[in-house]
Amino acid sequence: MTVVDIFCGMGRGRGAGSRSKRRQVTERERAAAVEDYRESVGRLQHTAYRNMRQTVAYATIFVAIIAMWMLFIGQATPATFPWYAVAILSGAFGLATYFVRQPRPRLYVLAVAVVLAVVGVTGMFLTS
Repeated sequence: MTVVDIFCGMGRGRGAGSRSKRRQVTERERAAAVEDYRESVGRLQHTAYRNMRQTVAYATIFVAIIAMWMLFIGQATPATFPWYAVAILSGAFGLATYFVRQPRPRLYVLAVAVVLAVVGVTGMFLTS
């Protein structure tokens, strides 16, 4: 066996000493493996959804903090004040997602927070 054989596909087929048959599994083992897989995927999806929800809520809270800071340093004019208020309200809704326990209402609260943040930031940019 040369280096060329190793890199050119010697490992494609099964060698003389390898097993040529798959291990036979029973229907019960197969069902248990499928159930374990489904549980793992379910946990992964749940964790991914929770992380996404938290990240979006953090973003709306961040927008609210920036809006409050801009109000505090005096950047708000009478034309931009309503947009800053909408952005601050979005942060309040983003914070409220941590107090709502049922999944469906929490999703609605988060959606309201995102819409208010987008409206507030868009209004700030258009009026400045």
